[in-house]
Amino acid sequence: MPYANNDGTKIYYETHGHSQGEAIVLLHGFSSSSKQWQMTGYVAALERYYRVILIDLRGHGLSDKPHDHDAYALEKRIDDVRAVLAELAVQRCHVLAYSMGGWLAFGLALRYPQLVATLIIGGAHPYADSLSAFAALDGSDPDAFISALENFIGETVSKEARPFILHNDLAALAAAARDRDGYQPRLAEITAPLMLFSGDGDRRLPTIEKAAKDLHAEKLLIVPGTNHASTLFAAKALLPDIIAFLQQH
Repeated sequence: MPYANNDGTKIYYETHGHSQGEAIVLLHGFSSSSKQWQMTGYVAALERYYRVILIDLRGHGLSDKPHDHDAYALEKRIDDVRAVLAELAVQRCHVLAYSMGGWLAFGLALRYPQLVATLIIGGAHPYADSLSAFAALDGSDPDAFISALENFIGETVSKEARPFILHNDLAALAAAARDRDGYQPRLAEITAPLMLFSGDGDRRLPTIEKAAKDLHAEKLLIVPGTNHASTLFAAKALLPDIIAFLQQH
């Protein structure tokens, strides 16, 4: 299996589609993995045009899962993505990211702007966010973890989603659940063409709308009838706009 190494931490990745095509990196959300992009149809649609790079972010999927809180510093997580791109000799790429992955994508565009051609970010904003609901957790109590996750996203975890979430290494996820620093002082430095999207039932929508104005986003797509957990599953509604945005740039 392919891994990139970032200072001793192994990061799993996969590539799909055209090996000589423009690269697009897909970054998943908290408690998910890169497989979600395949299950929801994004890989099948994008690999026709692009070299699709899937990454399991640290603490998730097949990547290493440290239980040390400090292992999830923002810079280390961003450098995981850079390590994969370096392993694949990718010097510039599009980025499609959701939720936690979107927060990291903003950071990637600031830390390594030369790598980022465009940003397509859903369910995320570049402002500070508190994960205090996880502060006292060590991952040993599955019910407490689900309760904290529901508190954070402002939604009830469905019966269908619960076993997928609990299949994770909860100690690693508890360590990863750090308060998220905002990028407010540096927003003007994000110059890559930007598309944002959100479900109309996602409680982050007002903040995402603010981000669209602050960052002069070229497009804000609001998906009706979806919330934070379900927006990404609306691939049929999202993909035409995503592909059009990519082809425009």
